[in-house]
Amino acid sequence: MHTPLCPAHHVCPTHRMVPVAAVLVLLLIPLRLVRAQGAPGSNTQPLAFGPDQVIIDLNKLVWVPLKAEGVPPGPEMAVLRGDGNAPGFEVMVRLPAGYTFPNHSHTSDEHYVWLKGDFTYIAADGTATPLSGQTYISLPGGVPHALACGPEPCVFYVRYPQPFDAHVHPMPPLKK
Repeated sequence: MHTPLCPAHHVCPTHRMVPVAAVLVLLLIPLRLVRAQGAPGSNTQPLAFGPDQVIIDLNKLVWVPLKAEGVPPGPEMAVLRGDGNAPGFEVMVRLPAGYTFPNHSHTSDEHYVWLKGDFTYIAADGTATPLSGQTYISLPGGVPHALACGPEPCVFYVRYPQPFDAHVHPMPPLKK
């Protein structure tokens, strides 16, 4: 004759363990998913934990050549958000040491946060202003400017509130 491990009128310890085990499994599954999603993302595979959220580890950027008419080879870019055809285009730019980005302007306003590398900002009138590798620049649309990277590579963030375009202008004579 089979005898139950626990009398019918008692709560058996093994019966208590089944719901506890189920709860633990349900709690651990989301933790594993969060841990898997918590791995740093690149700009080509950013992390997102909800609508319109983008999380990118800047040490994992995927750089591609920045190609534009009138721009000599050398600069690279990593798109963070958008494609340039719509408002809100955001991009990281990397210039080689000693590189001068040509005198240019954009229809859109632009907002820079320079993160690395001393550089010289060259205004439309040719005024050359040396700046440190940690600088904020905000320009209205249509303002010609050039950027000359110093002895180490330069890295900066740029945001264009309007669709992206670029117009290259002749370099003005430099004055200090």
